[in-house]
Amino acid sequence: MLLTPFATGIITRLISSHGSAAVAGFGIATRTESFALITVSALAASIGPFVGQNWGTNAFGRVRKALQYSYRFCLGWGLFVAVVLNFSGQTIATYFNQDLDVVGITATYYSFVPISYGMVGIILVASSAFNAMGKPLPAISISFLQFFIIYIPVAYIGNNMSGLTGIFTAAIISNFIVGILAYYLSQKNCLHLNENMPMSVKSEQEIYS
Repeated sequence: MLLTPFATGIITRLISSHGSAAVAGFGIATRTESFALITVSALAASIGPFVGQNWGTNAFGRVRKALQYSYRFCLGWGLFVAVVLNFSGQTIATYFNQDLDVVGITATYYSFVPISYGMVGIILVASSAFNAMGKPLPAISISFLQFFIIYIPVAYIGNNMSGLTGIFTAAIISNFIVGILAYYLSQKNCLHLNENMPMSVKSEQEIYS
């Protein structure tokens, strides 16, 4: 939980080089972003107990199937939110600030960053699932990779190449790369354990699937 605000602070410091309007626009976008992601955040919170219960009974196939459904929902919700914010981002910004520069920066952020919200949902769900499996190391590794190995370095490169647009693009790149990795690791983990489960246990688990 410490990684996200710490990384956001670093990115905000980078954005501040473009002036107060840039900081204000980025602040509006990231704060209202939490409302756009509240549904997938709730899903990530609720998937933990489900995964923990089924993981404890060796129902690895059931966990894998639940994660697949959750990931599909995340992608669908992300697409829906991206469309809504693309058309209403400017209107949303005006509720918080009337400055045209601030509104323009917020609208720019919402014009393309939300296409990666589905991947953000996958990251949240996968991290929650790994914690419920008793595997906190993959969860924290995913977050560290997302923010400090990809997002921040790419943001610095993007800033030098194309300014604010480059910083915003860095968020998309990090979300997509880590989202795909989180999906792959969680599904592979469940599949590997399910395939190596004794047949007697598999037969028992088919009753609950």
